[in-house]
Amino acid sequence: MKNFKSETDEAIPNLGAILPVVDTLEWVKRLTKVDGVTDIQLRIKNESDPEIIQTIVNKAQSICSEMNVRLWINDYWEAAMKANCFGVHMGQEDLKRCVDAGALETLRDSNLALGISTHSFAELAVALGVKPSYISLGPIFSTSSKNVAFDPQGLETVQKWRSLVPEDIPLVAIGGIGDAKLTKLVKDAGADCVAVIGALTKADDVQYAVNSLVQAMR
Repeated sequence: MKNFKSETDEAIPNLGAILPVVDTLEWVKRLTKVDGVTDIQLRIKNESDPEIIQTIVNKAQSICSEMNVRLWINDYWEAAMKANCFGVHMGQEDLKRCVDAGALETLRDSNLALGISTHSFAELAVALGVKPSYISLGPIFSTSSKNVAFDPQGLETVQKWRSLVPEDIPLVAIGGIGDAKLTKLVKDAGADCVAVIGALTKADDVQYAVNSLVQAMR
């Protein structure tokens, strides 16, 4: 089984230092204009109509392609594939639905990159079996951005995950990483990229925040 994007995209091992996660087109458009942002993940909330979801994804992809920014869609892999997005991020439940629908190989053959969330050893085993473009671990610290059923993982778990995940698969840390100081700690523990929400959406100066986070990851 080939890795997602392994044969056609040299950029995957060089996943951006930060992965902003936002839930509106307004934030997608704003962040594409910020220096240092190479990837954006769009998490569409409170919408179930497939046509509306597809319209949102299409618009987001158009915005990102104009600015040469890679767009990752959270969960809605069908819409991401139709819009020719760069990648999709799935939680374990959505991954199972994708597998149950027999669509994982279709996804792979479309050259769509795939990131997978993990919160436990069992979920990590599932993710490794898929050979994704990246594996995400979280929440690292306490977070108010999303309701999660897992306690904070802490830096020791980041170190453990990095030792278990193959070197050619980036490890993305998410959850409560609200500033450059915490970003540096997560980087030193082994994360290749940090997914951030409030660190940018709540920042007074988004460009300064991005610069600080990227510098902390170097």
